[in-house]
Amino acid sequence: MLELPNETRSMWYHRPTHLEKLWGIWPTSTGLTIAKPAYRMASPAVLGYGLVYVDGGAVHFIDSKGNEHLLRKNTMFCLIPSVMHQYYYAESEQPPRMYWITFNGKQSLQMLNRIGFSEENPYITGWDEARLQPYWDSMENVFASEENTDRLSFVLLLIRWFDELLLQARQRGYENAPSTSLLQSSIEFMNTHFTGGIRIQDVARHAGMTRSHYTRMFTERMGYSPKTYLQRLRMEKAMQYLKETTFTLTEIALAISYPDAYSFSRAFSQYYGFPPSRTREL
Repeated sequence: MLELPNETRSMWYHRPTHLEKLWGIWPTSTGLTIAKPAYRMASPAVLGYGLVYVDGGAVHFIDSKGNEHLLRKNTMFCLIPSVMHQYYYAESEQPPRMYWITFNGKQSLQMLNRIGFSEENPYITGWDEARLQPYWDSMENVFASEENTDRLSFVLLLIRWFDELLLQARQRGYENAPSTSLLQSSIEFMNTHFTGGIRIQDVARHAGMTRSHYTRMFTERMGYSPKTYLQRLRMEKAMQYLKETTFTLTEIALAISYPDAYSFSRAFSQYYGFPPSRTREL
């Protein structure tokens, strides 16, 4: 383990392959932290999504509204991009000991919401450690022995771990059914149909709202507009096609609902800052 001024830490990184990214969620790092008195983490230090499990001791957690909570053993809290939070060392019989995993992908927020995590409910208590520990051990082993080849071990293990969290959440009554969240349902609608030429008014209609009301709700909750999210889905898919296929620009344009290569190239250049042709030159 690595000794640092504010913590003792073991940490493993993973660089996901294009194959793994097709699943919509993939792990990026995992580790174990034993906090020292100077330990403090804040949202700017978090890249992507994360889950932190308090395995021993206690930590102070300050949520996005500034409310402070004392989190003890068998508590798990979530980290969401653009959502302000802090957590730091709390005096206890033993130093805070935390397992954590970070992940990314367009399905990440939906997975957290389904289990019961959200900005309004950032932590859940009462997890069964005996059932979680084998997953932590397996993830540590897989990360520590990473090979430079396409492997689905990382994604499949993350999904199995989420399945265990969902099972425990369901047993304890924390689970959120997909139909209970209009926002989550609309995001899933965009994730499924973004290549089909849908417009924001179609998404708003799916959520049962006017376009203006839906756009305001989405922007307040996510920090960016639904139009931005829809464009991101299309541009990420376009980048994937450029890197992994020999499709022409016209074929890619039609595949992600642009009428022609010109309008696609213009949108791509505005989004990435360079034309799609340069991607294949790199």
